[in-house]
Amino acid sequence: MKASRPRGENRRVPSLRWRIVAAVALLLVATNIAVGAVTVVAYNSYLVGRLDSELATATQRSNGRPQGETPGSPPSGTPTAAPTPGSPAEGPASQPDPNNAFIGAPGQAANTVIAIFNDGTTVLAGYTDAQGEQHSLTTAQERTLRHVQATTAPVTVSLGSLGSYRAQAATADDDVIITALPLGDLHASIIRLLVVIGSVTLAGLLIAVWAGAMLVRRSLRPLEHVAAVASGVTTLDLERGDPDIQARVAAADLRANREVGQVGTALNQLLGHVARALTVRRDAEAGMRTFVADASHELRTPIATVRAYAELTTRTQNPDDVQRNVTRIGTEAIRMGNLVEELLLLARLDAAAIADTAPAVHGPVDLTAIVVEVTMDARATARDHRWTLQVDPEPITVTGDDAELRRVVTNLLTNARIHTPADTAIVVSLQRVRDDVRFVVTNDGPAIPAETLPTLFDRFTRGEASRSREYGTSGLGLAIVRAVIEAHGGTIRVVSDPARTAFTVTLPAGR
Repeated sequence: MKASRPRGENRRVPSLRWRIVAAVALLLVATNIAVGAVTVVAYNSYLVGRLDSELATATQRSNGRPQGETPGSPPSGTPTAAPTPGSPAEGPASQPDPNNAFIGAPGQAANTVIAIFNDGTTVLAGYTDAQGEQHSLTTAQERTLRHVQATTAPVTVSLGSLGSYRAQAATADDDVIITALPLGDLHASIIRLLVVIGSVTLAGLLIAVWAGAMLVRRSLRPLEHVAAVASGVTTLDLERGDPDIQARVAAADLRANREVGQVGTALNQLLGHVARALTVRRDAEAGMRTFVADASHELRTPIATVRAYAELTTRTQNPDDVQRNVTRIGTEAIRMGNLVEELLLLARLDAAAIADTAPAVHGPVDLTAIVVEVTMDARATARDHRWTLQVDPEPITVTGDDAELRRVVTNLLTNARIHTPADTAIVVSLQRVRDDVRFVVTNDGPAIPAETLPTLFDRFTRGEASRSREYGTSGLGLAIVRAVIEAHGGTIRVVSDPARTAFTVTLPAGR
């Protein structure tokens, strides 16, 4: 049965590039809309203000007729013509202004509406178009103008088919004179402004999207290279422990920008850590295989000896042979026990080193007493060597484990005794140098082979195999010495040449 995919797995997630471009585009549109709205409002307010100024001038012009002059009558000194039947002069609502005293007076703009009311009755109402022809207003238009109050503030009114007007009323004697200017040109200007703003916004949006996409693509190209490096590493067979990870983010990509540089540097460091970890694991596995093989070899010899002497014992009835066989079996058993104890000690020290913990017993240790006692024991055991002991008059104390530090001194002196011929001079010195304690074992015996020095402190490494076998050493002594010294926060180094071989141990002095 086909496994179901988690919800949302098939949903395509927009790329970071288009998210950034979309965010920039939305920000640009919002900014243009805000700027455009403010511009339109400000421009409309400016045009309305200018129109109101023109309206105030027109109102003053309309209201400036001479005293005693009636609307629709010719100015003083102007001959009048008798109205003909059916002419517009027959009714006040359609009373013409043939002499342009009010409607179409000089200085008035085309389509300026003039209406005069007297006690709610229309005396005159009309406008002159751009061709100079006068037109009367409809009853509905007159009704709209009649509601305009005689205030100083202009108002906007709708005059039906004539459109919107700005109207202002003024009083003269008993008449109310209303002057109105059309808003058509103003609205047309606002519409043109909106078209310009919309066109500029659209063009700017298209250009911004294109330029933003190109810029973001170029900026994110180094990040794509980083992703390619990470993807390439996933194809490596790291389970086999191959530490050869060559993939790295290029220096040019690291310098592209700060963010990509941080990600790329972190990835390079991570790959370096992984490579080192794989190297350590490979070396550890190789060392473990060698360790197991060497330990098996070391244990196989005494086990084979024990089995051989046990079989011989079952075949003989001679008490002397039985005693000799039992003694030999006991010797080999002791040898195996010592080897097992050394292996357990190394395992415990390795565990402590991995956990970064201090030795099990942590207290003041009189290192001077240990060095003196072990040196005296070695002098009694190897009388064919010339021993010299050099220690400070004042006792030297360090912090650590007494038994383990005693094992260090014993192993170094045993190593010097076993691997040097008779009449070799061995100098044991213990001194305090500032905040450190320096313990040195020097001999003038044969030099350690140069090829052995790099692995001298490794496990199951022997400087001279024949003498090691002769004295029953396991090849773990110097490995234990290094592990104990490092567990106590110290160091050990060896220098060997044909004239002198010196093992120098440095430990932090106790307080």
